[in-house]
Amino acid sequence: MIPLSLVFRCLIVWVVLWLAGCANTPTYTFFTLSAMQAAAPTSQAVYRRNGATIAVSPVSFPSYLDRPQIVTRPTAHTLAIHEFRRWGGSLETDFVRVLGENLSILLDTQRIFLPQQKAPFTIDYRVAIDVKRFDGNLDGQVVLDVDWMIITQENKERAVIRKSVIREAVDSHDYESLVSAKSRAVEKLSREIADVLRKILSN
Repeated sequence: MIPLSLVFRCLIVWVVLWLAGCANTPTYTFFTLSAMQAAAPTSQAVYRRNGATIAVSPVSFPSYLDRPQIVTRPTAHTLAIHEFRRWGGSLETDFVRVLGENLSILLDTQRIFLPQQKAPFTIDYRVAIDVKRFDGNLDGQVVLDVDWMIITQENKERAVIRKSVIREAVDSHDYESLVSAKSRAVEKLSREIADVLRKILSN
């Protein structure tokens, strides 16, 4: 028969090892893209009677980004998946949301509708986006490579077809800086699209 004292000592050792293992287990950290800040309060709360309605069409996203983990590109030909650094939701959904919020701020309108929203107005223009690449590395830069077009809904014509390759430096060797650089890249893309939409709407 095993002495109770030995059983008790073994139990204590097991508990100590278990607690040490729990203490060393990495914790998950979740990140999200952020929209740009409005320079000043605007009249976005009121729909404009004669304002154009713009829809952001379903976005085509690279399959390697279709995962909860943050993906970086250490070299030109390798990808790294970081198990404990994750997106708070879907990177694709986050991308569309931030793009829509940015366009709303830049164009001073709330007539911007995302794929999951049902617009109560007739859609005048659609912004279709094909994301080729959206990654980077912690000690370098973020690259956003996008083909996009603005389609006139009235006659289904492609009003504008463009390609944007945006690079943003990652300020520090951490994931917070990486995600901030991604947000700035989406902001730059939003500004390019907004500039073209303003020209179209002013004609």
